[in-house]
Amino acid sequence: MMIRIVTLLSIVLYSGSLFAQQRSVVLSDSLDHWVLSNGEAVTTGWKVEDDNTLLCEGGGSGVLLSKKQYRDFSLTWEWKLTEKGNSGIKYRVRKYDGALLGCEYQMLDDENYGVDIFAINATASLYAIWPPAGNKHLNPGGEWNQSQIILRGNRVRHYLNGELMVDGRIGSRDWKQGVAKSKFKDREAFGENRDGLIMLTEHGNPTWFRNIVITELGPLSAARLLREKIAN
Repeated sequence: MMIRIVTLLSIVLYSGSLFAQQRSVVLSDSLDHWVLSNGEAVTTGWKVEDDNTLLCEGGGSGVLLSKKQYRDFSLTWEWKLTEKGNSGIKYRVRKYDGALLGCEYQMLDDENYGVDIFAINATASLYAIWPPAGNKHLNPGGEWNQSQIILRGNRVRHYLNGELMVDGRIGSRDWKQGVAKSKFKDREAFGENRDGLIMLTEHGNPTWFRNIVITELGPLSAARLLREKIAN
């Protein structure tokens, strides 16, 4: 019994040292961070403007995929849509029967789009799974908003303009119930892969992404991992 306790303590201390390891990268300063869905270089439809602003021109620009996969991270960015605009950032993206899918932070001009601000497809929702909740303030199309995704272990949080909108655990009973009611119900273990790509979506309208910064977070401690497992 004592050996098991000492071993667990060693794991916790080792994990704690890794926890502090963080590295941030600006993803909006160059198209070199991204590829098209077919893996080819980005040459049209997207361009880098001043001040770390990445413009999706719309009208068939196509989605962008990060060149590398991410596990635990904090992703922050500013964004602006046109009136009635629609976009989003997906994470844990992988192929499901040939289709590139993942969890999505929805970006939408809610009011002009005609969507209830707390709908399951409204801005800051985890699209089709969890609606936003809380003190929501969304600037309309033509104005900038600021968002953040924090993914650590299976806990995911969505923020909009500094306010927490979504806080849940991927793979939990609540998650599985949400997936079962969604269009992803036939995708086995949807969103439960720990590693995945980041995707910038395109829905026909111009979208501006500014100061996209991803910070890779160290792994959870053994104790935190155990709590995650119990919670799920």
